[in-house]
Amino acid sequence: MTQQRIGFVGFGEAAQCFAAHLVSKGAAAPLVFCEGKTNHPPYPEAFRSMAAAHGVELLDSLHELMARADVVFSAVVVATAVPVGQAIAARVRPGMLVIDINASTPRAKRLVGDAVAARGGSFVDANLMGAVSIYGAAVPLYCSGEGAVRFAETFAPLGFTIELAGPQAGTAAAVKMLRSVVTKGMEALIVEALTAASLAGVRNEALRGICEPMDATRYSKFVDMCVRTDVLHAERRAVEMDGVVEGLREIGLRPIMTEATAARLRTSAGLGLRDDFAARPAYSADDVLDAYAAKLSALADRRL
Repeated sequence: MTQQRIGFVGFGEAAQCFAAHLVSKGAAAPLVFCEGKTNHPPYPEAFRSMAAAHGVELLDSLHELMARADVVFSAVVVATAVPVGQAIAARVRPGMLVIDINASTPRAKRLVGDAVAARGGSFVDANLMGAVSIYGAAVPLYCSGEGAVRFAETFAPLGFTIELAGPQAGTAAAVKMLRSVVTKGMEALIVEALTAASLAGVRNEALRGICEPMDATRYSKFVDMCVRTDVLHAERRAVEMDGVVEGLREIGLRPIMTEATAARLRTSAGLGLRDDFAARPAYSADDVLDAYAAKLSALADRRL
């Protein structure tokens, strides 16, 4: 490992955590190049001090980093992930390993992966499935792409937690993207509900009402229940949420997520599957999701 030079394009929280961890494991000082709005050559003194504290070597150009590194992490903001990835790919040497840890879409990951492969490099679509503030360098990395196996073989012994999702770039990103629908959506729902609770003067009571039922069960069971009951009760729940929308407005909160919840429930109800499932003696969450997918596919075909 110490014979391979590791570079980071971008040096945010995750890159800082990984670089410091690698240094602690005996790796040569990781190379870092940044060209963001805040930190770019000539780097501010505060950024230079922070980089020094992490044991990295700052470089003034992507060209120099790519000439010296054997393994490169792309760790930039999502808005620039594709152009930065393509700039990295344009300078790839055959055999280089490029790990894209940006929270990009599956298509974006494939675009960069194809560009890396065209130059003889190996690409890894790596996705953080948790917060480095909680897990540190052991944050779970869900990875796909032609270089994923090599990445795991090289970095797992150093304490990285890597799960493989297959050889196709974009596969892991799709899972990350859909996980974000839930995790970021839950964050938005929780903040909306607790802000409303604060305005209503019932924050502690609301927090207890939200958390106690969740603490009493496994999340997987909760997900299963949500899917199985959605097909039966989405229409009724949408009407209930209309009332909640009005209630939130009365206490002075714009009900962004609550309105979206009502719209989502009406979409489920609009598929017209309630009577079918109500007549079944038993069914699973998979049965519901398969039926939803089939119905949506049929509707899409009719529009073509």
